[in-house]
Amino acid sequence: MGNKLGRRKQVVDEKYSRPQGLYQIKDVDYKKLRKLILESKLAPCYPGGDESDTGLLEECPICFLYYPTLNRSRCCMKSICTECFLQMKNPNSSRPTQCPFCKTSNYAVEYRGVKSKEERGMEQIEEQKVIEAKIRMRQQEL
Repeated sequence: MGNKLGRRKQVVDEKYSRPQGLYQIKDVDYKKLRKLILESKLAPCYPGGDESDTGLLEECPICFLYYPTLNRSRCCMKSICTECFLQMKNPNSSRPTQCPFCKTSNYAVEYRGVKSKEERGMEQIEEQKVIEAKIRMRQQEL
């Protein structure tokens, strides 16, 4: 009785609640950032890797580093690491931030945890469709 449906809170090591030094970060409320990460509203600040040997890591399309999990843009569902998001979202700006991918204003992200096998499979299918469409376009140009 009273069971709550939805995602479980992820236990995050304290050291991943702060940026790992990818960028020189200014104007960040570290207390608020820590709270958002511990409440699973932002992805933890894992150190990025240069490559994904296992295929289980996700690549941030901004910094091109691989992470165990990333945030998702609410507008277009593109992935972004927390440190790149902090660079995009200037808290002192009077103008709303635009999505770096689709240019929608009032850019925001959400954290959904690690992608499921199903989500990864759907992404691979979508990537394959894009590759095939590019090939068809090149063939039509010739």
